[in-house]
Amino acid sequence: MRTDNGKWRLKKVKTNRYDGDQTVLFHTLSGDIHILSPIAEAVLDILGKTPAAVPDIIDRVCNQLDLQRTKDLENQLLWLLQEMDESGLIERAAP
Repeated sequence: MRTDNGKWRLKKVKTNRYDGDQTVLFHTLSGDIHILSPIAEAVLDILGKTPAAVPDIIDRVCNQLDLQRTKDLENQLLWLLQEMDESGLIERAAP
């Protein structure tokens, strides 16, 4: 996953919140259902509003969840974005 340039956006997915504290995602292309972590939910929330570059996504997740930005958190988010890309949940936004 490149972090230097370009923006990512959310592909079309359906999400439903249950019991007010858990979000389930239905991926329409694969038919898969995912229970989202708070970090994954924040990423999808961010990308659902507007395309964003990786450094901006990391900053916004940290701000939204009141997390301290660490190298471990950055690596976790890079891995998550790569997984979301490979699963077809996110895609590169047109320039």
